Amino acid sequence: MAEGMMGNPMGAQQPPMEQPMNTQMGGTEDAVLDMHLTEDVKQALQAKGIDVSAVADRGPKEPVVVIPVSIIMNKYQGASPEESMKQFVQDMTANAQAPVTEPMPQPAMAEAPPSPEGLGAPTMDRPPMTA
Repeated sequence: MAEGMMGNPMGAQQPPMEQPMNTQMGGTEDAVLDMHLTEDVKQALQAKGIDVSAVADRGPKEPVVVIPVSIIMNKYQGASPEESMKQFVQDMTANAQAPVTEPMPQPAMAEAPPSPEGLGAPTMDRPPMTA
């Protein structure tokens, strides 16, 4: 994957308390761990006998979605993978605010139900027709 995308994967920003202490050495590796080392990945590594205690505190604290760059490049046709990613992030964050929901209108209690007359329904003011 391109180096420019690993420094800040998918435009992700971490709170200051969770940013890696050593950004000079291992900055790319730290970004990869912080983005992809989910609890499921840690459990899978442990099941294979790999000790993850050195990185147990790393990784996202919520579920993540991984989208291959090729999928993004097919939809966002930039001049480079980085340009496609930039377009994707802009598109995803353009409407980042939660949609405003309008309150449902409350039915008026004083209104009478609509009359069935004119809708082809029989009226109840006369007896049914018999043959």
